[in-house]
Amino acid sequence: MKNRFFPLLPLMALLLAGPISFASEAAKPAETKKPNILVIVADDLGYGELSMQGFTSEIPTPNVDALAKGGVRFTSGYVSGPYCSPTRAALMTGRYQQRFGHEFNPGPAEASSPNFGLSLQEKTIGDRLKSAGYATGWFGKSHLGYLPQYHPLKRGFDEYFGFLGGAHDYLDAAADSHNPILQGTEPVNNIGYTTDAFGAQAVNFIEKHKDTPWLCYLAFNAVHAPLESTEKYLSRFSNIDERKRRTFAAMLSAMDDSIGNLMAKLRETGQEENTLIFFISDNGGPTAQTTSGNGPLRGFKAQTWEGGIRVPWAMHWKGHIPAGQVDERPVIQIDILPTALAAAGVAAQPEWKLDGVNLLPYVTGEKQEAPHEALYWRFGQQIAIRKGDWKLVKAPGGGAEKGERGGVATTQGAQLYNLANDIGEKTNLAQQEPAKFKELAGAWDEWNKGNIAPKWAPGGPRAGVAAKKGQTAAPAAEGPWKTGDALGSEAAPQVAGRPLTISARVEGDAAEGVIVAQGGPANGYAFYLHEGKPALAIRSKRQLTTVNASQPLAPGAHTVTAQLAADGKVTLSVDGQAVGEGAAPGLISAQPRRGLDVGRDGSAGVGEYTAPNPFSGKVENVTVHAQ
Repeated sequence: MKNRFFPLLPLMALLLAGPISFASEAAKPAETKKPNILVIVADDLGYGELSMQGFTSEIPTPNVDALAKGGVRFTSGYVSGPYCSPTRAALMTGRYQQRFGHEFNPGPAEASSPNFGLSLQEKTIGDRLKSAGYATGWFGKSHLGYLPQYHPLKRGFDEYFGFLGGAHDYLDAAADSHNPILQGTEPVNNIGYTTDAFGAQAVNFIEKHKDTPWLCYLAFNAVHAPLESTEKYLSRFSNIDERKRRTFAAMLSAMDDSIGNLMAKLRETGQEENTLIFFISDNGGPTAQTTSGNGPLRGFKAQTWEGGIRVPWAMHWKGHIPAGQVDERPVIQIDILPTALAAAGVAAQPEWKLDGVNLLPYVTGEKQEAPHEALYWRFGQQIAIRKGDWKLVKAPGGGAEKGERGGVATTQGAQLYNLANDIGEKTNLAQQEPAKFKELAGAWDEWNKGNIAPKWAPGGPRAGVAAKKGQTAAPAAEGPWKTGDALGSEAAPQVAGRPLTISARVEGDAAEGVIVAQGGPANGYAFYLHEGKPALAIRSKRQLTTVNASQPLAPGAHTVTAQLAADGKVTLSVDGQAVGEGAAPGLISAQPRRGLDVGRDGSAGVGEYTAPNPFSGKVENVTVHAQ
């Protein structure tokens, strides 16, 4: 029998194999579309604010919460800089920003450092994914360069709608002529409400490119100052009496709505399971300025305490990342680029020198160890390193009293904390754990060898800072100041909603010009002399109030003072004697986006004069006290 049927077996196999083979060819699926990449960045959102973080439920954020619940929430999610521009530079490149000198914010567009911008030697996530066949869109804030060569359309992005500076009015497209809202490269006259507009542009982008792989970078200006919202969102929080907090809540709710609209569009177009989503904040909250809270963390924006660098951090990829994860392993925003490249099937090359790592094998369970041996920070004099549960840090109130300015960054005088037991950084263990201190200090020193000096000073040249051999120097943030001193917007006094006392020593017969000014045509103040008479100009929501003294100064040196009281009363004094009174409608409503200048007005002008309106005499001992 075996011999009788054996010759038939090859024929039977051929007959059976033939149809199966043809059927397989016919049923072969089309090539799978590469996954989309959606990167969402909130601005100045503190670690403690989102309801998903578990510290407060005052402001519901169901859409952001759903992202985390549908994927992974990192409780030790970090950014590599404690404020805006450096963090974004590192996110875009997958490299620590100190590698290419992008350590500080630049100051406003009209007075920024001339060399400010994301290094043209660096490739962005847009460059990398565009080369892989992706459509690329950028919506919202840039803060990575004002000159044409730094525009997003020159940095790997096909579409752009947003602004190039560090902050913008939410309702008025024309609030800052130096920093307009742009559609591509053309200014936009009407924006409605920026949070809604940026979200809507992103929704349109993912609808338009639903049949091709895309990268969407959505960088909200919410919840950065100025605190502004529409009645639609304010009406949700009538239970919050304090004006500042109520407006902040409305702004956060608006951002959550926009994220909900994005997710609805992904589901409607069948793209959710093919879209890898990241959500972070660019730094911790500046609580005094906006009420944005950092939960149990110590410190705030612009500090290397946990409150400045640990942020809400989530990843979502339905069907690819197991849902409901809470991961305590430290990650950082420079991981976004290599993770996105891995998802897109793009092999990172050694010559790219990426500092970030691909997080996918960690969130899928393939790897159980921590993604990083250590994470590092350098911010002027401030430093930090986290290695395991241990953190070595030097920050304001802990060895770096000049904050971002002054001195060279070293580990000398740093403090040591165990974050597993002390998330609030309350107990300095440097003396008790000398071996651990030495270990972390040595690791930080080794990392720092691969960095370069900052290419510009914090706040740009108007901050009066010159970077040389890694050192910086600047006027003290609290004063006193003299002619020529200036502070960038991040370091200038926090004047929104606060009574003010402005004082200066001036000298010069028949002197004219600005003594000190902060802000511009939207919000701010200017103390100046006109026809020899002291005057105070107050701007709030673009409304101008000017109070003038009754008589000019006598020849010689004088101490001049201007006070803005809580009820809006303005008092002008010379050598302790009142010389003028008036009333403003109230306090300055929002923190000015421009910095402080002494002896001139370096912005578009607060008062009814032509900026810069330099002071013709001598100005010294200038102080601004905000209560």
